[in-house]
Amino acid sequence: MDPRLCNGEYFHLILFSSFVILQLIMILIFFQTVEEEVYEAHKNELEPTLAKRAEHYFTENRRVAKGLEAWKSGNSQDFGKLISASGLSSIYNYECGSEPLIQLNEILQRAPGVFGARFSGAGFRGCCLALVDADRAEEAASYVRSEYFELQPELASQLNADSAVLICKPGDCARVI
Repeated sequence: MDPRLCNGEYFHLILFSSFVILQLIMILIFFQTVEEEVYEAHKNELEPTLAKRAEHYFTENRRVAKGLEAWKSGNSQDFGKLISASGLSSIYNYECGSEPLIQLNEILQRAPGVFGARFSGAGFRGCCLALVDADRAEEAASYVRSEYFELQPELASQLNADSAVLICKPGDCARVI
């Protein structure tokens, strides 16, 4: 058992986490009621960390709108660039992500046939996803396996090599893989 759980530190950790969650909820509610023009006019007045979070929120909204158009028109290149920009904003503006997932994301960005990539699951214990040219999916998967297993041998040794990289295809509905 983690010794921090036995000495009262756990209570403080839970209390602090609850406070942070409450602040994030309040910030999201606030951002939803602020017009982008008002944000742009006053963003330099925000505390630096809050300014970065706000930048992520407003630029993510723009990326979603642009992404919808790129998807509708079948423009995989533009859609992929928006996925990657979203991921970078999550790392630098929202400040989430762990070193192993950020490294995996960087590998995916370099992989052959990848239009765009980002991590999912808040970037701490999640996964990475990529939009890949279907004709190059196996090549990209092989590249990712090779590069990640070399960069993170300890973590990679805990993975089943056959399922560490999954190639998924669009389907008609959600299903269990």
